[in-house]
Amino acid sequence: MSSVIERLYGAAERVGLNALNVLARLGDYERRTLSFGPDPRQQLDWYRGEGAGRPLVFFLYGGNWRSGQRQDYRFVADTLVSLGCDVVIPDYRLYPAARFVEIFADVCNAFARVVDLADTERLIVLGHSAGAHMGALLTLNTEIPATDRIKGFIGLAGPYDFFPFRSRMHWDLFHPPHHGHRLQPVNFVRASAPPLYLLHGADDTRVRRGHSKALLDRQLAAGGRVDREVYENMGHVDIILSFSALHRSRSKVIEDIRTFIHEDR
Repeated sequence: MSSVIERLYGAAERVGLNALNVLARLGDYERRTLSFGPDPRQQLDWYRGEGAGRPLVFFLYGGNWRSGQRQDYRFVADTLVSLGCDVVIPDYRLYPAARFVEIFADVCNAFARVVDLADTERLIVLGHSAGAHMGALLTLNTEIPATDRIKGFIGLAGPYDFFPFRSRMHWDLFHPPHHGHRLQPVNFVRASAPPLYLLHGADDTRVRRGHSKALLDRQLAAGGRVDREVYENMGHVDIILSFSALHRSRSKVIEDIRTFIHEDR
């Protein structure tokens, strides 16, 4: 994709997100911004609804590890608050200013900050696209501190098995090359992992649904708990747009997420 087309696509996407977030600002919740490091990208927004002990959702947005900002996803927080949750949305450094090892370090440090401050035992990780990739790594890799606090993972249209890389950008992003195999969620499956819930659109051509099928099969083979939903007539962006105030009341995606978050285990 040429740089001109990328800029036009990004501008159109930003206009759409701004429109969604106008409605989200009407939600009844408190929002605080906290830092987890000195860089301007090392900040998170914490949304709190009314009442104590609500489930806390740690949401990681996508953007191919090189675009996005937490303010763009206020509409996601608004819907999750309406489902009875509190929500944290962190920013993280982006490629090419940072490589994946630094990007994921930001995610882990943001998570550690949240664990220190959380007042609930029900902590759920939710991610879309590249955010689902990082959320799955965060959930499955036992070497990351405090991941035993995670009670479930919800992945929306995530890439979980994409090594060897097909994109030159990905070879540079995940440099050095030998890290590639170690950064695939399918290689961290385990019976002791919290439940995984993998959601994918049948018409997703950006991250094909075979990724969630691969993680499903590997986690089942390891003896772990995992379920998968595939939604007809839904693409890569459609699944995150399900969180908009215009769609959520009639969205099967949102109803399935509500059930998973509040299900007793």
